[in-house]
Amino acid sequence: MKRSCIIWVISFLGLCLMVSSVNSASPAGSYLAVFDEILATVDEHFYNGKPIPQEFASKRDRARMQVKELRFHQEQAAFSATVNDLLGTLNTSHTYYLSPKDVEYYQLASVFSFLPAIQALFDGQDIQYPTVGLLTERLEGQDFVVSVLPGSVADNAGILAGDEIVAVDGQPYHPIDSLASSIGREVSFTIKRQRHGSRQTVAMMPVLLNPKLEMLEAERASIRSIPTQGKQIGYIHIYSYAAEEYHQELVSALSWGALKTCDAVIIDLRYGLGGADPSYLNLFNQQVPVIISKDRSGKTYHYDPQLRKPTVYLVNHRTRSGKEILAFGAQQYHLATVIGERTAGAVLGGRLYPLSNGDLLYLAGRTSLVDGVNLEGVGVTPDIEVPWDIRYCEGSDAQIDRAVEFLLHEL
Repeated sequence: MKRSCIIWVISFLGLCLMVSSVNSASPAGSYLAVFDEILATVDEHFYNGKPIPQEFASKRDRARMQVKELRFHQEQAAFSATVNDLLGTLNTSHTYYLSPKDVEYYQLASVFSFLPAIQALFDGQDIQYPTVGLLTERLEGQDFVVSVLPGSVADNAGILAGDEIVAVDGQPYHPIDSLASSIGREVSFTIKRQRHGSRQTVAMMPVLLNPKLEMLEAERASIRSIPTQGKQIGYIHIYSYAAEEYHQELVSALSWGALKTCDAVIIDLRYGLGGADPSYLNLFNQQVPVIISKDRSGKTYHYDPQLRKPTVYLVNHRTRSGKEILAFGAQQYHLATVIGERTAGAVLGGRLYPLSNGDLLYLAGRTSLVDGVNLEGVGVTPDIEVPWDIRYCEGSDAQIDRAVEFLLHEL
Protein backbone atom coordinates (compact mmCIF):
# COMPACT_ATOMS: atom_id res chain seq x y z
CA MET A 1 0.00 0.00 0.00
CA LYS A 2 2.81 2.41 0.89
CA ARG A 3 4.47 1.89 -2.48
CA SER A 4 1.13 2.36 -4.23
CA CYS A 5 0.70 5.72 -2.49
CA ILE A 6 4.20 6.77 -3.48
CA ILE A 7 3.40 5.93 -7.10
CA TRP A 8 0.30 8.08 -7.07
CA VAL A 9 1.96 10.97 -5.26
CA ILE A 10 4.74 11.12 -7.81
CA SER A 11 2.25 10.83 -10.65
CA PHE A 12 -0.04 13.46 -9.20
CA LEU A 13 2.63 16.01 -8.58
CA GLY A 14 3.83 15.97 -12.08
CA LEU A 15 5.68 14.14 -14.63
CA CYS A 16 5.43 18.05 -16.56
CA LEU A 17 11.29 15.41 -22.73
CA MET A 18 17.94 5.61 -27.03
CA VAL A 19 19.44 3.22 -27.08
CA SER A 20 18.29 0.54 -24.67
CA SER A 21 17.36 -3.08 -24.50
CA VAL A 22 13.74 -2.22 -25.28
CA ASN A 23 12.39 -3.57 -28.56
CA SER A 24 11.54 -0.19 -30.06
CA ALA A 25 9.85 -1.33 -33.25
CA SER A 26 6.28 -2.61 -33.09
CA PRO A 27 6.19 -5.89 -35.06
CA ALA A 28 4.17 -5.82 -38.26
CA GLY A 29 0.52 -6.62 -37.68
CA SER A 30 0.61 -5.89 -33.94
CA TYR A 31 -0.84 -2.39 -34.02
CA LEU A 32 -4.46 -3.50 -33.74
CA ALA A 33 -3.73 -5.62 -30.66
CA VAL A 34 -1.90 -2.74 -29.01
CA PHE A 35 -4.71 -0.35 -29.91
CA ASP A 36 -7.27 -2.65 -28.28
CA GLU A 37 -4.98 -2.93 -25.26
CA ILE A 38 -4.92 0.87 -24.96
CA LEU A 39 -8.71 1.08 -25.23
CA ALA A 40 -9.14 -1.57 -22.54
CA THR A 41 -6.76 0.31 -20.22
CA VAL A 42 -8.67 3.55 -20.78
CA ASP A 43 -11.98 1.82 -20.07
CA GLU A 44 -10.65 0.36 -16.84
CA HIS A 45 -8.43 3.09 -15.43
CA PHE A 46 -9.32 6.50 -16.86
CA TYR A 47 -10.39 8.78 -14.02
CA ASN A 48 -14.13 9.12 -13.42
CA GLY A 49 -14.19 12.84 -12.79
CA LYS A 50 -16.43 13.15 -15.81
CA PRO A 51 -17.98 10.75 -18.36
CA ILE A 52 -15.96 9.64 -21.35
CA PRO A 53 -16.61 12.41 -23.92
CA GLN A 54 -18.99 11.53 -26.74
CA GLU A 55 -16.31 12.57 -29.21
CA PHE A 56 -14.03 9.82 -27.89
CA ALA A 57 -16.76 7.21 -28.11
CA SER A 58 -17.70 8.19 -31.66
CA LYS A 59 -14.09 8.45 -32.85
CA ARG A 60 -12.71 5.23 -31.41
CA ASP A 61 -14.30 2.97 -34.04
CA ARG A 62 -13.04 5.16 -36.87
CA ALA A 63 -9.57 5.19 -35.31
CA ARG A 64 -9.64 1.42 -34.98
CA MET A 65 -10.36 1.09 -38.70
CA GLN A 66 -7.38 3.35 -39.46
CA VAL A 67 -5.13 1.24 -37.23
CA LYS A 68 -6.40 -1.97 -38.83
CA GLU A 69 -4.98 -0.84 -42.15
CA LEU A 70 -1.44 -0.42 -40.75
CA ARG A 71 0.80 -3.36 -41.58
CA PHE A 72 4.43 -2.46 -41.10
CA HIS A 73 6.55 -1.25 -38.20
CA GLN A 74 7.64 1.70 -40.35
CA GLU A 75 4.12 3.05 -39.81
CA GLN A 76 4.83 3.73 -36.13
CA ALA A 77 4.46 7.49 -36.61
CA ALA A 78 1.00 7.03 -38.14
CA PHE A 79 -0.03 4.74 -35.29
CA SER A 80 1.19 7.19 -32.64
CA ALA A 81 -0.61 10.08 -34.34
CA THR A 82 -3.88 8.13 -34.56
CA VAL A 83 -3.76 7.02 -30.92
CA ASN A 84 -2.80 10.43 -29.55
CA ASP A 85 -5.42 12.14 -31.69
CA LEU A 86 -8.02 9.85 -30.12
CA LEU A 87 -6.67 10.30 -26.58
CA GLY A 88 -6.72 14.05 -27.17
CA THR A 89 -10.52 13.96 -27.31
CA LEU A 90 -10.49 13.05 -23.59
CA ASN A 91 -9.40 16.67 -22.99
CA THR A 92 -7.21 15.90 -20.00
CA SER A 93 -3.56 16.24 -19.06
CA HIS A 94 -1.29 13.30 -18.27
CA THR A 95 -2.88 11.23 -21.04
CA TYR A 96 -0.90 10.18 -24.11
CA TYR A 97 0.80 7.29 -25.86
CA LEU A 98 4.60 7.08 -25.95
CA SER A 99 7.00 4.99 -28.00
CA PRO A 100 10.81 4.84 -27.83
CA LYS A 101 10.82 7.58 -30.48
CA ASP A 102 9.51 10.05 -27.87
CA VAL A 103 11.77 11.88 -25.43
CA GLU A 104 9.17 11.65 -22.67
CA TYR A 105 9.23 7.85 -23.00
CA TYR A 106 12.65 7.91 -21.35
CA GLN A 107 11.98 10.82 -19.01
CA LEU A 108 8.91 9.22 -17.48
CA ALA A 109 10.45 5.75 -17.43
CA SER A 110 13.45 7.10 -15.51
CA VAL A 111 11.15 8.72 -12.94
CA PHE A 112 9.16 5.49 -12.53
CA SER A 113 12.25 3.27 -12.70
CA PHE A 114 11.62 1.94 -9.17
CA LEU A 115 8.57 0.04 -10.49
CA PRO A 116 9.22 -3.63 -11.34
CA ALA A 117 7.26 -3.31 -14.60
CA ILE A 118 9.52 -0.47 -15.78
CA GLN A 119 12.65 -2.34 -14.69
CA ALA A 120 11.47 -5.35 -16.68
CA LEU A 121 10.79 -3.15 -19.69
CA PHE A 122 14.46 -2.12 -19.72
CA ASP A 123 15.76 -5.55 -18.63
CA GLY A 124 16.97 -4.06 -15.36
CA GLN A 125 19.45 -1.83 -17.20
CA ASP A 126 20.02 1.88 -16.65
CA ILE A 127 17.50 3.94 -18.61
CA GLN A 128 19.41 6.06 -21.10
CA TYR A 129 18.62 8.05 -24.20
CA PRO A 130 20.62 9.94 -26.84
CA THR A 131 20.97 13.61 -26.05
CA VAL A 132 22.97 16.75 -26.66
CA GLY A 133 21.11 18.64 -23.91
CA LEU A 134 18.41 20.48 -25.86
CA LEU A 135 14.76 21.10 -25.02
CA THR A 136 12.88 21.96 -28.18
CA GLU A 137 9.40 23.00 -29.26
CA ARG A 138 7.73 22.82 -32.64
CA LEU A 139 6.15 26.16 -33.51
CA GLU A 140 4.25 26.66 -36.75
CA GLY A 141 6.06 23.78 -38.41
CA GLN A 142 9.55 24.80 -37.30
CA ASP A 143 11.74 23.39 -34.52
CA PHE A 144 13.16 25.84 -31.99
CA VAL A 145 15.50 25.45 -29.05
CA VAL A 146 13.62 26.63 -25.95
CA SER A 147 16.25 25.72 -23.39
CA VAL A 148 19.86 24.56 -23.44
CA LEU A 149 20.79 22.41 -20.45
CA PRO A 150 23.76 24.08 -18.72
CA GLY A 151 26.96 22.08 -19.02
CA SER A 152 25.59 19.93 -21.85
CA VAL A 153 27.08 19.12 -25.24
CA ALA A 154 24.87 21.77 -26.83
CA ASP A 155 25.81 24.36 -24.23
CA ASN A 156 29.52 23.76 -24.84
CA ALA A 157 28.92 23.95 -28.60
CA GLY A 158 27.39 27.42 -28.29
CA ILE A 159 23.76 26.60 -29.13
CA LEU A 160 21.38 29.29 -27.81
CA ALA A 161 17.73 29.40 -26.83
CA GLY A 162 15.76 30.72 -29.78
CA ASP A 163 17.87 28.97 -32.42
CA GLU A 164 15.86 27.32 -35.17
CA ILE A 165 16.99 23.77 -35.96
CA VAL A 166 16.73 23.56 -39.73
CA ALA A 167 18.22 20.09 -40.17
CA VAL A 168 20.53 17.48 -38.65
CA ASP A 169 22.95 15.84 -41.10
CA GLY A 170 20.79 17.29 -43.85
CA GLN A 171 17.60 15.59 -42.62
CA PRO A 172 14.59 16.98 -40.71
CA TYR A 173 15.21 17.22 -36.98
CA HIS A 174 13.81 14.55 -34.68
CA PRO A 175 14.70 14.63 -30.94
CA ILE A 176 15.50 10.89 -30.88
CA ASP A 177 16.02 9.65 -34.44
CA SER A 178 18.45 12.45 -35.32
CA LEU A 179 20.79 11.29 -32.55
CA ALA A 180 20.20 7.60 -31.86
CA SER A 181 22.51 6.19 -34.53
CA SER A 182 25.28 8.73 -33.91
CA ILE A 183 26.49 8.01 -30.38
CA GLY A 184 30.22 8.61 -30.34
CA ARG A 185 30.38 10.48 -33.64
CA GLU A 186 29.62 14.06 -34.59
CA VAL A 187 26.42 15.13 -36.27
CA SER A 188 25.95 18.46 -38.04
CA PHE A 189 23.15 20.70 -36.79
CA THR A 190 22.08 23.33 -39.28
CA ILE A 191 20.64 26.27 -37.34
CA LYS A 192 19.34 29.79 -37.92
CA ARG A 193 19.95 32.32 -35.16
CA GLN A 194 18.13 35.20 -36.83
CA ARG A 195 14.84 35.08 -38.71
CA HIS A 196 16.38 36.44 -41.91
CA GLY A 197 19.95 35.47 -41.12
CA SER A 198 22.18 32.92 -42.78
CA ARG A 199 22.35 29.29 -41.76
CA GLN A 200 25.14 28.02 -39.54
CA THR A 201 26.52 24.52 -39.03
CA VAL A 202 27.35 23.30 -35.54
CA ALA A 203 28.94 19.90 -34.96
CA MET A 204 27.91 18.01 -31.83
CA MET A 205 28.50 14.48 -30.56
CA PRO A 206 25.42 12.88 -28.95
CA VAL A 207 25.88 11.00 -25.68
CA LEU A 208 23.82 8.44 -23.78
CA LEU A 209 22.52 9.72 -20.45
CA ASN A 210 19.92 8.88 -17.86
CA PRO A 211 17.41 11.75 -18.23
CA LYS A 212 16.78 11.91 -14.49
CA LEU A 213 20.48 12.46 -13.78
CA GLU A 214 20.86 14.73 -16.80
CA MET A 215 18.30 17.14 -15.37
CA LEU A 216 19.90 17.06 -11.92
CA GLU A 217 23.32 17.90 -13.37
CA ALA A 218 21.76 20.69 -15.44
CA GLU A 219 20.15 22.13 -12.30
CA ARG A 220 23.52 22.17 -10.51
CA ALA A 221 25.22 23.78 -13.49
CA SER A 222 22.50 26.44 -13.78
CA ILE A 223 23.21 27.96 -10.35
CA ARG A 224 24.75 31.39 -10.67
CA SER A 225 24.71 34.92 -9.36
CA ILE A 226 23.62 37.81 -11.59
CA PRO A 227 25.40 41.00 -10.45
CA THR A 228 23.17 44.02 -11.07
CA GLN A 229 23.42 47.57 -9.69
CA GLY A 230 25.47 46.50 -6.71
CA LYS A 231 23.17 43.58 -5.86
CA GLN A 232 23.54 39.86 -6.40
CA ILE A 233 20.49 38.12 -7.84
CA GLY A 234 20.73 34.35 -7.46
CA TYR A 235 19.39 32.04 -10.16
CA ILE A 236 18.63 28.32 -10.34
CA HIS A 237 16.72 26.38 -13.02
CA ILE A 238 14.90 23.30 -11.72
CA TYR A 239 14.28 21.30 -14.88
CA SER A 240 12.64 18.42 -13.06
CA TYR A 241 11.01 18.34 -9.63
CA ALA A 242 10.10 14.64 -9.87
CA ALA A 243 12.31 13.52 -6.97
CA GLU A 244 13.44 14.95 -3.65
CA GLU A 245 17.06 15.32 -4.72
CA TYR A 246 16.10 18.21 -7.02
CA HIS A 247 14.73 20.15 -4.07
CA GLN A 248 17.69 19.24 -1.90
CA GLU A 249 19.98 20.75 -4.53
CA LEU A 250 18.10 24.04 -4.10
CA VAL A 251 18.29 23.84 -0.31
CA SER A 252 22.02 23.11 -0.44
CA ALA A 253 22.67 26.04 -2.77
CA LEU A 254 20.78 28.34 -0.38
CA SER A 255 22.42 26.96 2.76
CA TRP A 256 26.02 26.44 1.67
CA GLY A 257 26.41 27.23 -2.00
CA ALA A 258 26.36 30.07 -4.48
CA LEU A 259 22.87 31.28 -3.52
CA LYS A 260 23.72 31.73 0.16
CA THR A 261 25.09 35.27 -0.12
CA CYS A 262 22.68 36.48 -2.80
CA ASP A 263 20.32 39.35 -2.04
CA ALA A 264 17.36 37.78 -3.87
CA VAL A 265 16.61 34.56 -5.76
CA ILE A 266 15.00 33.52 -9.05
CA ILE A 267 13.74 29.91 -9.12
CA ASP A 268 13.07 28.93 -12.73
CA LEU A 269 10.23 26.40 -13.08
CA ARG A 270 9.93 26.56 -16.87
CA TYR A 271 10.25 23.44 -19.08
CA GLY A 272 11.11 19.90 -18.06
CA LEU A 273 9.03 17.81 -15.66
CA GLY A 274 6.82 18.68 -12.70
CA GLY A 275 6.80 16.43 -9.65
CA ALA A 276 7.14 18.97 -6.82
CA ASP A 277 5.72 18.05 -3.42
CA PRO A 278 3.70 20.99 -1.99
CA SER A 279 5.63 20.61 1.27
CA TYR A 280 8.60 22.15 -0.56
CA LEU A 281 6.93 25.50 0.14
CA ASN A 282 8.11 25.05 3.74
CA LEU A 283 11.33 26.50 2.38
CA PHE A 284 9.67 29.89 2.96
CA ASN A 285 8.75 29.15 6.59
CA GLN A 286 10.17 31.97 8.69
CA GLN A 287 9.54 30.15 11.98
CA VAL A 288 12.73 28.12 11.74
CA PRO A 289 15.73 29.22 13.84
CA VAL A 290 19.03 30.31 12.36
CA ILE A 291 22.11 28.56 13.77
CA ILE A 292 25.40 30.43 14.22
CA SER A 293 28.27 28.38 15.59
CA LYS A 294 32.02 28.76 16.13
CA ASP A 295 34.80 26.21 16.19
CA ARG A 296 37.81 26.37 18.53
CA SER A 297 39.73 28.56 16.08
CA GLY A 298 36.98 31.15 16.24
CA LYS A 299 35.72 30.52 12.72
CA THR A 300 32.01 31.28 12.47
CA TYR A 301 29.47 29.08 10.70
CA HIS A 302 26.07 30.39 9.70
CA TYR A 303 23.37 27.83 8.90
CA ASP A 304 20.00 28.94 7.57
CA PRO A 305 18.18 26.58 5.18
CA GLN A 306 15.16 28.89 4.78
CA LEU A 307 14.41 31.46 2.10
CA ARG A 308 14.21 34.82 3.87
CA LYS A 309 14.87 37.03 0.88
CA PRO A 310 12.77 38.26 -2.06
CA THR A 311 12.05 35.36 -4.40
CA VAL A 312 10.57 34.92 -7.87
CA TYR A 313 9.13 31.78 -9.41
CA LEU A 314 9.51 31.89 -13.20
CA VAL A 315 6.73 30.03 -15.07
CA ASN A 316 5.39 29.61 -18.60
CA HIS A 317 3.05 27.44 -20.68
CA ARG A 318 5.29 24.42 -20.12
CA THR A 319 5.32 24.72 -16.34
CA ARG A 320 3.15 21.81 -15.33
CA SER A 321 1.74 19.67 -12.56
CA GLY A 322 3.61 19.88 -9.24
CA LYS A 323 5.43 23.01 -10.32
CA GLU A 324 2.05 24.66 -10.91
CA ILE A 325 1.04 23.75 -7.38
CA LEU A 326 4.13 25.51 -6.01
CA ALA A 327 3.29 28.61 -8.06
CA PHE A 328 -0.31 28.50 -6.83
CA GLY A 329 0.78 28.14 -3.20
CA ALA A 330 3.33 30.94 -3.53
CA GLN A 331 0.55 33.26 -4.69
CA GLN A 332 -2.06 32.15 -2.18
CA TYR A 333 0.21 32.53 0.83
CA HIS A 334 2.33 35.45 -0.43
CA LEU A 335 5.56 33.47 -0.33
CA ALA A 336 7.09 34.41 -3.68
CA THR A 337 6.18 36.46 -6.74
CA VAL A 338 5.20 34.50 -9.85
CA ILE A 339 6.43 36.00 -13.13
CA GLY A 340 6.06 34.84 -16.73
CA GLU A 341 3.15 33.25 -18.58
CA ARG A 342 0.08 31.24 -17.57
CA THR A 343 1.04 27.68 -16.64
CA ALA A 344 -0.09 24.53 -18.46
CA GLY A 345 -3.12 23.66 -16.32
CA ALA A 346 -2.01 20.01 -16.11
CA VAL A 347 -2.54 18.74 -12.57
CA LEU A 348 -4.43 15.45 -12.80
CA GLY A 349 -2.99 12.30 -11.26
CA GLY A 350 -1.35 10.24 -13.99
CA ARG A 351 -0.03 6.70 -14.06
CA LEU A 352 2.33 4.95 -16.46
CA TYR A 353 1.20 1.67 -18.06
CA PRO A 354 3.74 -0.49 -19.95
CA LEU A 355 2.17 -2.05 -23.05
CA SER A 356 2.79 -5.48 -24.49
CA ASN A 357 4.90 -4.12 -27.36
CA GLY A 358 7.26 -2.18 -25.05
CA ASP A 359 5.54 1.18 -25.51
CA LEU A 360 3.94 3.20 -22.71
CA LEU A 361 0.52 4.64 -22.00
CA TYR A 362 0.38 7.61 -19.64
CA LEU A 363 -3.16 7.91 -18.34
CA ALA A 364 -4.96 10.30 -16.00
CA GLY A 365 -6.46 8.26 -13.16
CA ARG A 366 -7.39 10.79 -10.48
CA THR A 367 -8.82 14.26 -10.22
CA SER A 368 -6.90 16.85 -8.22
CA LEU A 369 -8.08 19.91 -6.31
CA VAL A 370 -5.48 22.28 -4.86
CA ASP A 371 -6.88 23.87 -1.71
CA GLY A 372 -10.28 23.19 -3.22
CA VAL A 373 -9.38 24.88 -6.52
CA ASN A 374 -9.43 23.02 -9.83
CA LEU A 375 -6.34 24.06 -11.81
CA GLU A 376 -6.81 21.44 -14.55
CA GLY A 377 -7.22 23.22 -17.86
CA VAL A 378 -6.94 26.57 -16.06
CA GLY A 379 -3.36 26.91 -14.82
CA VAL A 380 -1.88 29.69 -12.73
CA THR A 381 -1.89 33.28 -13.96
CA PRO A 382 1.36 35.01 -12.94
CA ASP A 383 1.44 38.03 -10.65
CA ILE A 384 3.41 39.76 -13.40
CA GLU A 385 2.70 38.55 -16.92
CA VAL A 386 5.54 38.67 -19.41
CA PRO A 387 4.49 37.31 -22.83
CA TRP A 388 7.49 36.18 -24.79
CA ASP A 389 8.13 34.75 -28.23
CA ILE A 390 11.34 32.79 -27.87
CA ARG A 391 11.96 32.41 -31.61
CA TYR A 392 15.26 33.94 -32.75
CA CYS A 393 15.84 35.57 -29.33
CA GLU A 394 19.61 34.81 -29.61
CA GLY A 395 19.84 33.55 -26.05
CA SER A 396 18.17 36.54 -24.42
CA ASP A 397 15.42 35.97 -21.86
CA ALA A 398 12.78 38.66 -21.35
CA GLN A 399 11.23 36.82 -18.41
CA ILE A 400 14.51 36.57 -16.49
CA ASP A 401 15.18 40.24 -17.26
CA ARG A 402 11.79 41.22 -15.84
CA ALA A 403 12.40 39.11 -12.74
CA VAL A 404 15.73 40.83 -12.12
CA GLU A 405 14.10 44.24 -12.59
CA PHE A 406 11.33 43.35 -10.10
CA LEU A 407 13.75 42.02 -7.48
CA LEU A 408 15.95 45.11 -7.71
CA HIS A 409 12.84 47.21 -7.03
CA GLU A 410 11.98 44.99 -4.04
CA LEU A 411 15.49 45.36 -2.63
